[in-house]
Amino acid sequence: MAAQDLDSLTLVNPDSNQEEEFSIPLNISDIITICREFNELGTKIQKQVENILEFGVKESIHTGLVKQKSLPYIKNFLNSISKNAYFGDAVTQAEECIHLISEYESTLVNLDLN
Repeated sequence: MAAQDLDSLTLVNPDSNQEEEFSIPLNISDIITICREFNELGTKIQKQVENILEFGVKESIHTGLVKQKSLPYIKNFLNSISKNAYFGDAVTQAEECIHLISEYESTLVNLDLN
C-alpha cells in the first residue's frame, strides 16, 4: 500500500463504516497465528472447512464432503477464530458453525443411545 493510500485512510469521515473497518485493532501476529493453524490442518481438512462454510454442516457431512472424523479438528480451528474478537464477523460465523457441528454431533450420540 502506498503512503498516499495510508494517508487517505486517516481522512475518512468519522461517521462512515469505512473508518470503523480500518480502526479495528487487528494485529498482524493474530493473522499469522490463524494462518499457521489453518496450514496445520492440511489441505484435505482445509477443503472440508471451506465446504462447511459454503454448503453448511449437515449437507457437507451427508454428501460426504466432510468426514465425521475431521470435525474435532475443524472445531478446534474455528475455536481459534472465535477466541479473537478482532476478527469481527468471522467470530460470529465461527461460533455459529461450532454450534451447528456440536448439534450434529449430539444428534449422532442420541441416535447411538437409542
